[in-house]
Amino acid sequence: MISLGIVVQRYGAEVVGGAETLARDVAERLAGQGLAVTVYTTCARDYVTWRNEYEPGESRLNGVALRRFPVERERDIAAFNRLSDSFFAAPPGGDRDEEAWIAAQGPLCPGLVQALADAEPNTDLYLFFTYLYYPTVAGLRVLGKPAILFPTAHDEPPIHMRLMAGIFRTPRALFFLTRAEMDLVKRLFDPPGTLRLVRTGLDLPGRADAGSFRRRHNLRAPYLMYAGRIERGKGLEPVFDHFRALRRERQVDLVLIGKKLMDLPDLPGLRYLGFVPEADKHAAFQGAVLSLQPSLLESLSITTLESFAMGTPVLVNRDCAALVEHVRMSGGGLTYGNGEEFLAGFRAVAGHPLRRFLMGRRGRKYVQQYYSWRVVIREIRQGIEEVLQLS
Repeated sequence: MISLGIVVQRYGAEVVGGAETLARDVAERLAGQGLAVTVYTTCARDYVTWRNEYEPGESRLNGVALRRFPVERERDIAAFNRLSDSFFAAPPGGDRDEEAWIAAQGPLCPGLVQALADAEPNTDLYLFFTYLYYPTVAGLRVLGKPAILFPTAHDEPPIHMRLMAGIFRTPRALFFLTRAEMDLVKRLFDPPGTLRLVRTGLDLPGRADAGSFRRRHNLRAPYLMYAGRIERGKGLEPVFDHFRALRRERQVDLVLIGKKLMDLPDLPGLRYLGFVPEADKHAAFQGAVLSLQPSLLESLSITTLESFAMGTPVLVNRDCAALVEHVRMSGGGLTYGNGEEFLAGFRAVAGHPLRRFLMGRRGRKYVQQYYSWRVVIREIRQGIEEVLQLS
């Protein structure tokens, strides 16, 4: 039986995040196929503070063995943001203390790293999820056994630190969610390991009750929708300006779903619904004229795929390579780079039900072809077996 160690900074049924959700989905599906899977993670639930909320020690969740280790220090996000501003304003190299930045980024958890080294004799292979955090940076350094990294990388300041060359060149293989992500990593690091496009899986929902959702939330006008973390850096500030201009010509709402980490402007038609059940989220996607993904920094964007799965076209930031790849390959969306293009994207779909239907159908077909779990897990299993054969 293959013994796998999976390393991720947070893990739990309540944990929301792209890399964390991917790690949990992969762990549960590989365990379901008979592999011995142990997840090494922290006691943190919240990525902002890394506060210890889970009990340390061993447990199980949905058939997966967990080993949790306490984070040594919480993160003061305001202080960390000030540190990052000054750190990345300085030229690379020189006096920049990259190790100190990684420790401040966290979650600082030396006990987890030591446990990886201690378990190495009984572990065939380690899978690390996301390049950005201390458990990956420190964990890859202590292992002699082969490792696979799911980088979930996009072009952001930390990926250009000098120490990242070692992180990307150490794993025996790197597994990518989009070709745009693979091309970025290849261009920056030219890794010697195997590069494999595995993508990620999505459980395709059936039809949802969009009418009931609209009635419950008193959504009478056509609406645009954004689902995800509502915070600075997600490209929402320009969207609010574009929406303000759109409201001057059309009666339309903007629905926001997800955790709010920033103040919202007082705009007519702006509707913040907070967290909603999965069924309501699917209904919200299905009932939207378009869903929005304005972020520049996306390595995948699950919400874009969820919108496709519900037959709703997307309007995405054209400066994000991963999002443009989804739109180009699927034919299920549009891109924008400024306010006029944002408005033009809405006009191209609103009031054109046949066009919206055909775009939505192409998006759903794209998800079925490339992002079903059956296809993705088969690709991951093949990659794991190839790494083990070469070890």
